[in-house]
Amino acid sequence: MNEEYTPKELSDEIIDHMMNPKNYGQIEPSNGVGMGFDPKAQEFVIFYLHVKDDILENVGFGTNGCQDTVILGSMFTEMIKGDALPNAKRAAVLMKEQIAGAPSSQQACAEMVLTSFDAALLNYVHLQDGKEEPMYKIAIEQSCETKEEEDESVSN
Repeated sequence: MNEEYTPKELSDEIIDHMMNPKNYGQIEPSNGVGMGFDPKAQEFVIFYLHVKDDILENVGFGTNGCQDTVILGSMFTEMIKGDALPNAKRAAVLMKEQIAGAPSSQQACAEMVLTSFDAALLNYVHLQDGKEEPMYKIAIEQSCETKEEEDESVSN
């Protein structure tokens, strides 16, 4: 039998985002930049946005995180690109609700992506208010490190 095995969880959409991440990288111009970071695992997501007339005209992200972080960043940016800010904020809430049943490491990846989005929104507001701030940073609450990784780092 020469059939390719694909786990049920890997839809064509997820595979596409894994193999061809969308909106990956810094955008110019950007008027909101935020970082969500995991101080324990030393991973981060930087989120870039360009807002015009309350519309997310362009978005981008970068990460030193795992493949799940790249996939979630790609999917989320595709969801909100070109959308109005209130809709994008609702999309972030919906994504957080949808990922609630996932493994804790995937939840942490999603939290890092969504936290970086929140940080970019705060940076956008601060810049609109005249504050000079190159980037707004927020630490995530849940670490990307799994229990096994924690145990391994303690034993070394």
